[in-house]
Amino acid sequence: MKILVIGYSSSGKSTFSKRIGNVYNIPVLHIDKIFFAPNWVEREKSLVEKEIRTFMKNESWIIDGLYRNHAKERFELAEQIFIFDFNRFKCLYGAIVRRVKFHNQIRDSIADGCKERLNFSFIWWILFGGRKKESKNLLKSIKTTYEKKVIVFKTRKQASQYLKKIGYTGSLKYE
Repeated sequence: MKILVIGYSSSGKSTFSKRIGNVYNIPVLHIDKIFFAPNWVEREKSLVEKEIRTFMKNESWIIDGLYRNHAKERFELAEQIFIFDFNRFKCLYGAIVRRVKFHNQIRDSIADGCKERLNFSFIWWILFGGRKKESKNLLKSIKTTYEKKVIVFKTRKQASQYLKKIGYTGSLKYE
């Protein structure tokens, strides 16, 4: 099984990816984990692309995050695409909760050396930068192009209901 989980920042994609990975016993690649070097420094694009391509050689995989370079290949190979299309304020709330929960810590879905933070530039990204017309059009295009394999979640409750439906029995709280 090959699964993509994409959508807006701080919508719960990583938590959802880990949970479906546990249910299906499939390895998960969190793109944020390989996109950043310590202290939130962006890594060389060719290295990130190489790691994604290497991971995609697995028989089954879950990729959490979009990273637009060479994304078309992932969309074609994926058997299921989950889109987290949440309201910007729900995403901001998710970022605040995560910041409090992981204060001064490094989450397992982010690169080593990247302590959890919530600064003005990330807040701006959640509310505006990541929601520019280009991004919205991309999500709309994915929904129509891959319509038969796309499931869209507008709320965490919908994502949680899906997890229950596939047999997830752990906590449904989002991290």
